[in-house]
Amino acid sequence: MSEIFGIGVVQAIDVPGGRVTIAYEPIEGINWPAGTMPFQVAKSAMLEGVVPGEKVRFRLESQQIADLKPFTPGQSQQGQTLSDRPAAANGPGRRQ
Repeated sequence: MSEIFGIGVVQAIDVPGGRVTIAYEPIEGINWPAGTMPFQVAKSAMLEGVVPGEKVRFRLESQQIADLKPFTPGQSQQGQTLSDRPAAANGPGRRQ
């Protein structure tokens, strides 16, 4: 199974319960429309420094957040920036 990534805005944080509520964009890999729900996190330490209103990128494993990071514009849902993506074999800037 491929990795499932999402992008959303943190709505609430429950550190003692190990949960974060995220208003997320559609998640194509699992056919979820945009929505808001609380997610369990694999480790409560992931919630340190996260604040409501922050845009984040997250990776899901079994409907639990396995990775949570601030979202940087220019990232895909998979977290790659345009410069991380391999260039086309004969695309602009490539030597032939």
